[in-house]
Amino acid sequence: MARHRVLLIREWDTQSGGSGCCGRITSSGLELLHESCDDPFERNRVDMDRMGAVYRALRERFSEDEVELIVVDPRNTVWLLPAVWRDARRRGLPAREALRNLNAATTACAVVCDGKVLTTDATPQEAVEAVETDLGAQPAR
Repeated sequence: MARHRVLLIREWDTQSGGSGCCGRITSSGLELLHESCDDPFERNRVDMDRMGAVYRALRERFSEDEVELIVVDPRNTVWLLPAVWRDARRRGLPAREALRNLNAATTACAVVCDGKVLTTDATPQEAVEAVETDLGAQPAR
């Protein structure tokens, strides 16, 4: 039995431009430069915490044999878009619907199951229910 893939989309608390060793800025790196500077990634922390709770709820409900859980930054389009496209097409979604899901999958706090965006900004319980409903509606693999 093939595993289903669930992607949890959330931003990381680091700058992504110049992502080499010389250009990456993190919250802790800024503290080294200036003690009282504002954390430029503070807005991401709420979403990170929320998606962490969603991850834990999904992992508690589904075993690793049933569901592969992957946390992805929406800015990682080089990996994210082809993965969602392949999953959506494997699932049998028409190309137009797969393209709509590609666009929606770059939304922070999205939950994507086998190439289909199920919800954005869900509570852990809502995310579990959405995945359960979606997996129940899919034909057996």
